[in-house]
Amino acid sequence: MADADGNLLSTALYRQWRQYRKRLKACCQTCSEDHVHALRTGIRRLLSILGLLQQIGPCRPLTPLRKTLKHQLDSFDDLRDVQVMLYEVAGKLPQLPELSDFLDHLHRREQQQLTRLPALVAELRQAKLRRKIDKAARQFRHPKAHRNQISADVLNALDRIYAEAMARYAAVSVEDLHSIHRLRISVKKLRYAIAAMAATVPRLPADHDQCLQRYLTAMGEIQNTVVMLAALQNFYGGNAPESALAHYRQRQNQLIGEFVAHHEELFGFWRPAPDQAFPWQ
Repeated sequence: MADADGNLLSTALYRQWRQYRKRLKACCQTCSEDHVHALRTGIRRLLSILGLLQQIGPCRPLTPLRKTLKHQLDSFDDLRDVQVMLYEVAGKLPQLPELSDFLDHLHRREQQQLTRLPALVAELRQAKLRRKIDKAARQFRHPKAHRNQISADVLNALDRIYAEAMARYAAVSVEDLHSIHRLRISVKKLRYAIAAMAATVPRLPADHDQCLQRYLTAMGEIQNTVVMLAALQNFYGGNAPESALAHYRQRQNQLIGEFVAHHEELFGFWRPAPDQAFPWQ
């Protein structure tokens, strides 16, 4: 909801900023896996609202803000991948004992990443980010009387974000799994942008966010197999255990088949065009 002055956009921006700062503070105190995951999600949500604002109108502080936050997000990629693989391989070790050396390798990589994590997180606490947030918020403040126009602008911006996702959807090919990953990134932006501005969306279903999350999870599991197979090949070279490769290839094919069977669900998450009704209306 907007604040007392009707500053819908600046209120949404500050809401995401406070969540980001809260999660960053928690991560500074304890760099646990849960805190790192929460911080990554906080960065993504803040990036999404900044992307939505950039769709609404030009704002000079947005570009450096997004660049800095994207760099922060990328800084956690290796740790995230290692921890996902650790959880997976540890659970599969009774079935695939030949991966014990790989599991030890993952433990070492995780410890290397965790050793540098406190310094990395400390570097994220930049006062200049708050100044840029304040500048952006001032530009997007508006009189309460303009609430209806701003709501229309938000919906139009969400239309464009959805259109970007649909363009990625049209380019998806099971022969190019990176195309599914690109779609996933676009749908994440859509999910977080809708969640940030849910008050402006007419009759948004209560389970809309959960349905989007399930759609994203299906693509995320495919990407996890891509990362796993690449990591196995990189660690073992040409001597990767064939049983492990066969297991994850079979798993990948199963996940791809399940996703393809339901990938048209994307049509139900937003209206096809600004002059058409939402699919839930």
